[in-house]
Amino acid sequence: MQINTEKTKIMAFFETSALLHTQGGQHQPGPTMPPFHVYSPFPTSNPRSYPIDEVSQLEYLGLILDFELTMHLATVKAVRHASQGQALALAVSYLLRYDKNSSQLTPTQNLGLWKAIVSPHFLQNLRYIHSDTDIKKMQTSLNLSLARVLHVYGDHTGLLADTEIPPLQLTKYVHLAQLHFRLTITRPDTLPALLFNKLNSSLPLSNLHTSTLDYHIRYATHAFKIDLQTDPLPDMTSQPPKITNVPFEI
Repeated sequence: MQINTEKTKIMAFFETSALLHTQGGQHQPGPTMPPFHVYSPFPTSNPRSYPIDEVSQLEYLGLILDFELTMHLATVKAVRHASQGQALALAVSYLLRYDKNSSQLTPTQNLGLWKAIVSPHFLQNLRYIHSDTDIKKMQTSLNLSLARVLHVYGDHTGLLADTEIPPLQLTKYVHLAQLHFRLTITRPDTLPALLFNKLNSSLPLSNLHTSTLDYHIRYATHAFKIDLQTDPLPDMTSQPPKITNVPFEI
């Protein structure tokens, strides 16, 4: 199997100022910094090496990463895709309103449409957003999007309470607590769980940097006052499978 070098990119995380100056202030090869190459193990192949582009951001499984892991680009993408989803929800509601063969959507149906099309973009990578500014930006976008789809303008806090949509900061803590539970209780034998336990078993919370994912995972349990050792959450894997009776005709 040969690597597709046209689709292969490389990015250096947390480069020092001296190295950035050597590269001319950009994430591109400079005169003293040769480009990255992938060399072929076959002596008869031509060419023997393939250059690899160095980038300042890349997308991995739908999550945009920058070289400093600020997750700001992921926030921008979430807000942009949510705006596109909002436009789609409004278009569907408008078409059904003036379609003679259909009836106008009720507020409950509009809310369900918004939750199916718009809400997932805010929640998909919420656990990785560690900047309070980005969380507030996403919350503002969510409030305006929900108000426009439901045509209810006023106090956003009241609208969120009426629609039973918790604030993103609280939802983020829930996602992080679930991740903590999965890494320590449900799947402790996986590689991410072993690395998490290896790093955090001997380090107190105060020694972790506040921008790291490990800090936020452990802080979520403190925010909810959960002790997974003395008061563990229910293990979903130990529950019996749900059996549903599906009617059929012979």
